[in-house]
Amino acid sequence: MGRKFLVIVFVLLLSATISLAVETEYRVEPYHGQYGGTLINPSLGSGPKTLNPTVARETSSTDIIDRFLDFLIELDQYGTIQSEGRLAKSWDRLEGGKVWIFHLRKGVLWSDGVPFTADDVVWSFNKVWENPKIPSGGQDVIKDAEGNFPGVEKIDDYTVKFTLKMAFRPFLRSVGLTQILPKHVLAKSVEDGTFQQQWTVNDVDKIVGTGPFIPSEYVSGERVVLKRNPHYWRKDLDGKVLPYLDGEVFKIIADQNAILLAFESGEVDHMGPRSADYPRLRKEAVQKGFVVGLDGPTFGTQFFCFNFNTPDPVKRKWFRNEYFRKAVAYAFDKESVINTAYNGLADAQWSAVSAAAKYFYDPKVRKYPFNLNFARAMLKLGGFKLVGGDLVDKDGNPVKFIITTNSGNTVREDMCNILVEKLKQLGMDVTFAPQDFNSLVKKLLNTGDWEGLMIGLTGGVDPHSGSNVWKLDGDLHFWNYSPEKREYVKKQNDYYSPEWAKEIDTIYKQETTVSDEEAKVLFNKFQETVAEHLPLIYTVQQKYIYAYSKKVHNVAPTAFGGRIWNEYAIWKEK
Repeated sequence: MGRKFLVIVFVLLLSATISLAVETEYRVEPYHGQYGGTLINPSLGSGPKTLNPTVARETSSTDIIDRFLDFLIELDQYGTIQSEGRLAKSWDRLEGGKVWIFHLRKGVLWSDGVPFTADDVVWSFNKVWENPKIPSGGQDVIKDAEGNFPGVEKIDDYTVKFTLKMAFRPFLRSVGLTQILPKHVLAKSVEDGTFQQQWTVNDVDKIVGTGPFIPSEYVSGERVVLKRNPHYWRKDLDGKVLPYLDGEVFKIIADQNAILLAFESGEVDHMGPRSADYPRLRKEAVQKGFVVGLDGPTFGTQFFCFNFNTPDPVKRKWFRNEYFRKAVAYAFDKESVINTAYNGLADAQWSAVSAAAKYFYDPKVRKYPFNLNFARAMLKLGGFKLVGGDLVDKDGNPVKFIITTNSGNTVREDMCNILVEKLKQLGMDVTFAPQDFNSLVKKLLNTGDWEGLMIGLTGGVDPHSGSNVWKLDGDLHFWNYSPEKREYVKKQNDYYSPEWAKEIDTIYKQETTVSDEEAKVLFNKFQETVAEHLPLIYTVQQKYIYAYSKKVHNVAPTAFGGRIWNEYAIWKEK
């Protein structure tokens, strides 16, 4: 009799639990599709370094992290500054922008079935993103002009309040696009100080997220496998819970030539073709079942720069010499690069803001058209001269240095080779030595043992997203890290702090307190200052090119969002 009573009580309790479950407030997406299939993505290089968002600095890592961690909002994928709800279904801006209330989507579950609530949001900001013991590039983006983080508090399980000490213009686009982490999984690691050692590439079995796909396998140098999140919070027009795909695979491929061959043979389902690949793929499109398209410039930027804190004190003087950098800018033959490396499908870039970010872009900045005579004039003004055909500085030191880029990126390798040829015509002894991407990033962020570099950064609709690049203490201010940021700079006791760099830092502190219209004026000044002093020498921007198999459906490529920004709605024929 007692046993039957216990069973009855258990059933009643279970029924009560089920009846109290919160119904999921799904976001309905304008798609139809079929379940099944695995999307095969190409991943250039040697694979991810980490799956921890506070540690990740390279796209090989962030491309995967973005699949399983989500945000409160999302930007319009066509590059406007409009925002839509994501984990937050709506929000209120109060007290002149000093108070923001986010209303969370009810009934969302983490991939392990645990409810997502306001506790996760509050904990993510208060204990991770705003934690000085867990430094990350994200901190530079969410601080106000005086370096204050927003106060974050829970109102109820599905309402979060952010309180700011001052108005913060890019608040919604900055805080709203900060990834939310699972408190129930990671809280202990924050408490015991091991958070940044969590979620390594070997921890795929521990990953929990609210995104459409969750990592399930990592084979070093070969692939990362992601499986469908069964608790995702989007549905299609027919009421099907998304995503459609069973999963995704990031196939690690060493170089761009190999990616092209893998796409043509059907080993990967899509790719971002180089300009030189475009005619070839267009010819193959009908026969092989490809969709190949072309759009305007990308939002990212590519540039050449020098390490102002390189270990050699003689080279530090060259690289900090503004006339030296202007000479290199005049020696960069953009037209040859566009025609040779990009097959004509690129535009010269002069500004620190992409032309795709139309609202904030200033087309009137100073330009440096290719002219070796101008370059020689700049070198003379900088104290350099030719001796027997070799360029030397005012102390007689021959100008000799190494430039690098990420190996396997054949376009950047071509750009570097073209630049080396022109610099040699100026009498410089320049060696080009490409490096593995992850090794290169380590040098940029940690050891500082590099000299010249060709690289790129992803961009956005609002230049504020570059706060961690342009602020003097920014986490990605890698060409001139402050002594506080890097121990090797402190040891050199020789930090370079010109007035123009301080002006840029001031602009990035001021732009957060004004309207978008006033920020546009400040960012015009920022672009002018960068173009005048050239801490980064901007190169060219490829037009946005995409290619994907016709077996893949619901693809909607945009220059801002990319080829598969809506991977939750993509489906693939079996």
